Amino acid sequence: MGIPQLKRHLEPYAERAPVEPGSAVLDGPALAYHVLNLCSQTARSSSPSEQPSYERLGKTAIAWLHRIQACGLSVSAIYFDSYLPGSKRPERIQRLIKSSRDLIKYHSAFLAGVPKANPRHATDAVVDLFPSAWPTEKQAKPPPPAFLVPAVIDALRDSPEFGFLVKLAPGEADGFCAQHVRQHGGTVITSDSDLLVHDLGEAGGVVFFADIDADMENQKLIAPQYRPVDLCRRLSLNPEGGLQQLAFEVSRDPHLTVQQAVERVKRSEAVSASGVEYSDFIEQYLSPELASKLEKDPTTKLDPRTSELVLRSLRVSGDVTPVGEIDPAAQDGSEHSLEMYLPFLLDCPSRTSAWEASKPVRELVYAALQPIRGSRIPSVSEMRRLQSISSGLKVDVPPISEVDERGAALLALLGRIEASLSRPELAWIVLAIYQDITMTVERGRGHALSLEVLAQDARGQLDTSSWDFLHFLAQIQATCYSLRMLRQILDFSGHHIGPPSSTMSELTKSLSRLPSLPDLPSPRNFAQSIASVREAGGLSCLKKLSEEYEDILPQIEAVLKPESKKASKKRNAVAPGQGNVRVRPRSSNPFDLLPRGDE
Repeated sequence: MGIPQLKRHLEPYAERAPVEPGSAVLDGPALAYHVLNLCSQTARSSSPSEQPSYERLGKTAIAWLHRIQACGLSVSAIYFDSYLPGSKRPERIQRLIKSSRDLIKYHSAFLAGVPKANPRHATDAVVDLFPSAWPTEKQAKPPPPAFLVPAVIDALRDSPEFGFLVKLAPGEADGFCAQHVRQHGGTVITSDSDLLVHDLGEAGGVVFFADIDADMENQKLIAPQYRPVDLCRRLSLNPEGGLQQLAFEVSRDPHLTVQQAVERVKRSEAVSASGVEYSDFIEQYLSPELASKLEKDPTTKLDPRTSELVLRSLRVSGDVTPVGEIDPAAQDGSEHSLEMYLPFLLDCPSRTSAWEASKPVRELVYAALQPIRGSRIPSVSEMRRLQSISSGLKVDVPPISEVDERGAALLALLGRIEASLSRPELAWIVLAIYQDITMTVERGRGHALSLEVLAQDARGQLDTSSWDFLHFLAQIQATCYSLRMLRQILDFSGHHIGPPSSTMSELTKSLSRLPSLPDLPSPRNFAQSIASVREAGGLSCLKKLSEEYEDILPQIEAVLKPESKKASKKRNAVAPGQGNVRVRPRSSNPFDLLPRGDE
């Protein structure tokens, strides 16, 4: 995550030279964000529709790796973190708060609608893999693509050249990168200045992604190279801990000049005066350790966020114990609390989080974790949008005894939706719409956002730059990703504790048909998906599923038989007190919403 100003202080003392052929270890998350920056060079950063597709991001990552290998570097490993230490929790919360505030600023800057894509910007333009300059745009911009890192991981795993190099480390990626070069030598390529504080060994060094230039004529990479041994010599620091002490001084006071920081190190001022603080600072850079049991574990098939959830469950059950680790989720002193950091979506900040409608799926995800954990999980704290320090949104977890029942209900619901559509691959979108309808009913609101957007499309009035459109899209993405989490947890559970029940086995097979991340709806193609749902019989299916919801049925009819805007407004006018949704009694099972045979 980096120490502010440390790289800037050390840059004059790094050696800018051709990178000698040899082994390279890559910081995976840094690679993903570097690829995003490469693909965004010619895009309008304020337009969600100009963000690169997941397919483009994956292809660019592989092209970049091929290019550095052509210049003499041999990629030895690409590490992605899948278990962050408890010491990082405050920083993670602050980052989430910042992302939430940035989204609010973006929303405020474009209340009437986000900028549309510039037709002159080709979405398939050739990417400059080693730009000489980076564009600067101060305009408010949307958050990065929510599933950037798992999409790049998927692309790398599918690559015959690089798939076997992808490693999900049960700890921070930078620690494993450092350990790798300390043991085997080589260069870490990263964007994180924390790597400069790690012990890289005598032969280890660091190069930063954004600093790399390419001389393709001579097949050479040129970049400033940060080798701790050389940096200490040039700064006249003790090679044993001198750079770590310098980093500590800079972390305490980023406004110091490098000369001032060096003088403090030589006088051992802060280390002597703040011994405990320095020990805590250095502790976070110690090499990670983990139980050997994980070495051949199917965790490698999980997304990083899902992997973290699983590893925390395993840790509490006693299977995994990272050395010196304290569970950061245990804010009340209990080691039985779990947190789930959900990917940050581009949704409307004035509405309930787009993750809310698909919460029943994640309740099943968390319930399915309990056999892995070996004990009851009362609740999970979901970290979504945050405007202040918080313990997140508490999600109550069903008991183990309800897992099969809920799984069967979800399986039946998916089966009924698929059977009703002329294009079964749209079932996931229809499911997400149905979840939005049930959430609307439960909250006593009169109109489902999804049906409003579908009605706009039916009337020929769909605005793809509106926040309603973007929020509806985010709900679809949240549903698909929640189902992806469920599939991964069920797969892991099958490997970890044995074959699942026949019901959960069938559900796992059904979830294998989920779209890949590159095939998820995006701002660029979601309008076509909306039209396809109407054309494939999605509204008739939703009408049958929503027979219990008396006030929802007219909304579905309005999509099936669209009226003019003026007539629609007149029909939708309601008398005071008549706007609440009226429903018949329903099961407490959020998936058990299918009409019974006698209804």
